[in-house]
Amino acid sequence: MRAPAARGGGVRHALLCLTVLPMGLFRRRKQDPTSLVDRFEKGATPADTALKAGVEAVADGHLAAGVVLLGETRQDPELRSCRMGALADAAIGRSRQIADLAALESHNPDLWAWLGDTIVLEAWAIRGGGYASTVGTDRFKVFWSTLESAYEPLMRAVKLFPEDAAPWETLMWFGLGMQRERETLDGYWEELTARCPTLWMGHWARLQTVSAKWTGSHDEMFAFARDTAERAPRGSLLTGMVPLAHFEFWLSEERRLIDAGRGAMALVKEEVRRFGGEHLAEVKAADDKWRRDMRPHLYDIGAHHLFGGFYARNIMDDDAEERARWHLSRVGNRVAAAPWDYDGGDPVENFIKVLQKLRLPLP
Repeated sequence: MRAPAARGGGVRHALLCLTVLPMGLFRRRKQDPTSLVDRFEKGATPADTALKAGVEAVADGHLAAGVVLLGETRQDPELRSCRMGALADAAIGRSRQIADLAALESHNPDLWAWLGDTIVLEAWAIRGGGYASTVGTDRFKVFWSTLESAYEPLMRAVKLFPEDAAPWETLMWFGLGMQRERETLDGYWEELTARCPTLWMGHWARLQTVSAKWTGSHDEMFAFARDTAERAPRGSLLTGMVPLAHFEFWLSEERRLIDAGRGAMALVKEEVRRFGGEHLAEVKAADDKWRRDMRPHLYDIGAHHLFGGFYARNIMDDDAEERARWHLSRVGNRVAAAPWDYDGGDPVENFIKVLQKLRLPLP
């Protein structure tokens, strides 16, 4: 099994299928993507000046900035999920400092939730993002020992702030790493949706949980994605679970084909098939449901990347190309990790190549 994409996923080996445009005598050469990377920022949400400053402060050891930012999110589950993840990532290696602060402010649920999330990310950093077969026995022992210590602070956060969905989102990643029984993982999901039935990153974690690489199957993953899209109200970006499921499937399928010794052309041919036909029609239907009455959402940029990235795989379809251009022209200079980290290498460079392929202006 492979480390989850949204919480510490590592480099993925895949083949990026790019259409080569004819190079006329007077056509300007495309710039090397590596020379353009500085124009972009990583993130699936709009630029947040306060969060950026807080992340930098926490990384420098000034934890009070993180406490203030989290304290502002108790009535906004999506914002809380976003900030919790960013601040936990910034605090990797500083969990003991957060624990000391939580001991002093023992009635603050933000600190306990942050501590638990940080420990989970520290554990995944120890494990690495590769498949389980690439992780040695000793590293697994340290991983599990570290990860297990996240449970108590997360439970304290739950007790102090029962309405909070954030600890349950973290517990889903905790449960995957600890190889908890499926019944336990399902329970975490039920607790999360009881508090926030539309949490974007919660649905992302659930899709990973029911995927073939973890506790489910391809069929169960697609059933979850399709059911989510069907149940989502018109205008909800949760329909983006459909293209996400297709990317997850292709990651698994491509690895199978590579292991079977299939050549590059066979991979390209299969990729075109997987991102066309009935699969393309399904994604278009999910896209149409979102776009028909699009409701502003914190993770709109992330969903635009998923839909746009899917369509960019099959621009021989004129409508798909137009849809790719429409979605990717709305993300500005913000680059979400998915789907561009499914292609190996640097996600920003992969995104720039697609912008060039689609002849979209660079920021």
